[in-house]
Amino acid sequence: MDTVRTRWVIRGVTAALIAGVLAGGTPVFGQAYPSKAFEFVVPFGAGGGSDILARTIAKILADERIVTVPIVVTNKPGGSGAVGWSYVLSKRGDPYVLTTISGSFWTTPLVGQAPFKVTDFTPLAGLALDTFLFVVRAESAYRMIGDIVKVSKATPEAISVGGSAIASDDRVVTAMLEKSAGIKMTYVPFGGSGPALTAMLGGHVSAVWLNPAEGLEQLKARKLRALAVSSTRRLAILPDVPTFRELGHDVVWDQYRGVSMPPGVPPEAVQTMWAAFQRLCRSPRWQKEYIETNVLVPMCQGPAEWKQTVESVAQRYVEFYKAIGLIK
Repeated sequence: MDTVRTRWVIRGVTAALIAGVLAGGTPVFGQAYPSKAFEFVVPFGAGGGSDILARTIAKILADERIVTVPIVVTNKPGGSGAVGWSYVLSKRGDPYVLTTISGSFWTTPLVGQAPFKVTDFTPLAGLALDTFLFVVRAESAYRMIGDIVKVSKATPEAISVGGSAIASDDRVVTAMLEKSAGIKMTYVPFGGSGPALTAMLGGHVSAVWLNPAEGLEQLKARKLRALAVSSTRRLAILPDVPTFRELGHDVVWDQYRGVSMPPGVPPEAVQTMWAAFQRLCRSPRWQKEYIETNVLVPMCQGPAEWKQTVESVAQRYVEFYKAIGLIK
């Protein structure tokens, strides 16, 4: 049999095996898997980037019949993600629990706010890279980053900045801007980007950090103004928003987004779900409705590669937090 034909036969067999697996053909604990509903835990409130990720995954997996059992998204905010992830940790060995992974997964235990390590969980899939917008209300007197810097130099801590958690990427980029501009602001955690945005729109803080997906609708409706973005180049969907580097500030930071499972999940279950996520990554709807709509850089890392990423990103946070004096 020629090489090309051999490859197509192998691909056909692989596709058939995956289809069988997702229809409940993999035995886990002596039962077909999956055969009951999944709980998809979001460790933050509704409306934030993690919530958008989980609900988009659940909808596409269901709509395209990639997974034929229900996937129920539950929000368990609190403690900079510690409440939700601790709950997942307590589900040791349960192959029917999924959770979103974002910046606080690394930073919360790093600053002693959570009783777990990032290596305690079972890696499943790395899915995207996100960036950060520094956003104010449309009617705000702060029309550019220079205004924020000027006020902060004249009156340290006068500018209040809302973020998703005490230890989060929002806190990281706040510290980066403070260090680069030689200023001090007041950082206020809200337990999620959605609540932080609500607080700012209500006039309770001066500005917030948002992933693009979290503020696009309000930006289009002219309720918000984005002053800068933490990417290395301007976003195509927001061409008028400069990068921090363009403005002379060394603020470049990406957030990894992915999915993990509790500790001790059987390898057969992990591989079954990874097969499902591979199909998700290839879905045109995923590319259009999640990656493109939310202005993300796509990834599709499997369990082994995602495990390496989780560990390398953990070291990245350690080095940065030491550099800005948040840990010793």
